[in-house]
Amino acid sequence: MDLIYAATSIQPDRSFVFTITVIIAGLGIVLATLALLIVIFQAFGKGLYSIQEKKKNKNVNKEDNTPPQRLNEVPPPPPIIEPQGIPDEVVAAIGAAVYMLEGEGAKITSISRVKPNKATRSAWAQAAVIDNTKPF
Repeated sequence: MDLIYAATSIQPDRSFVFTITVIIAGLGIVLATLALLIVIFQAFGKGLYSIQEKKKNKNVNKEDNTPPQRLNEVPPPPPIIEPQGIPDEVVAAIGAAVYMLEGEGAKITSISRVKPNKATRSAWAQAAVIDNTKPF
């Protein structure tokens, strides 16, 4: 303490009032800055939301160019799309794979498409998990 006083000739103020003033001023500045940031981010969010709503409304208005239908007019039925099924090459490949795995006694009762489960990881993601969690 004597070294600082000797070098700068500044006497530190250690009074209780000064200490409380500094604490209150510091907290006030921090809280005011936080409140200002909250207001800025809320305004930014509202601005982006309004821009997105305007774009969405423009797209809806562009798509709504069809003439209005009369009450007694029945809309035409949608076209019937017949299922194409699974190509013969795919069925042959599946049959060959089952024959190679199961042998001659295996019977294929049905072949149908299965939607992939989105909860499962891809092969690359699974390899990364295995590589990053190996014990040392």
